[in-house]
Amino acid sequence: MKSWSPLLIAAALLLGACQSPGPQPPVAVNHVSPTPAPVPTASPTPSSAPPTAAPTAVPTTASGGPDRCHTGGLLISFSGAQGAAGTIVDTFRVANTTTSPCTLYGYVGMLMLDASGTPMPTRVVRGGFFGNQAGPGQFLLQPGTAASFQAAWSDVTQGSETGPCPQAARLEITPPDEFDHVIIPVSGWNLAPCGPGGEISVSPIRAAGAGPS
Repeated sequence: MKSWSPLLIAAALLLGACQSPGPQPPVAVNHVSPTPAPVPTASPTPSSAPPTAAPTAVPTTASGGPDRCHTGGLLISFSGAQGAAGTIVDTFRVANTTTSPCTLYGYVGMLMLDASGTPMPTRVVRGGFFGNQAGPGQFLLQPGTAASFQAAWSDVTQGSETGPCPQAARLEITPPDEFDHVIIPVSGWNLAPCGPGGEISVSPIRAAGAGPS
């Protein structure tokens, strides 16, 4: 058995005397929760299908049907005249020159012009001479087809008038519900209404084959 030297025994006793009896104080420890690592969010995978374009709206009228006929799509021309008892009745043709059907309803407007293009006294009467006929009715004018209307005026002088009555060189015609007009030459036919104001009676525009009723 190993023997302890007196010097070692004394040192051990001295060390034990220096230590405080009883339990030792606890050692403080910092408990810090670790910050959780951010979870990466997956980027949305783009759809393989190409985006679809929004459908283009097709303009329609309030009723959903064809639009009315506009001046730029109409060809208006003189087609003939006949006279009876001092009244001349001129017939005019109204053709649809577009590729789409359009509607017509009502009466045209008119203005007589002299050779220099200056307006002449003109009084357009809706119905008038044609008052015993049916009134206007809306109809569809197909591309490449034509409608018609008539204009009646008197070639008999009235009151203090002396003939011949003023002759128009051109005629300005405005389709129903339009502001733009067309001008046709008065050539090969006459337009010289007598009476105050240059009165001209006009019939409604009628579809082809629709006679007065």
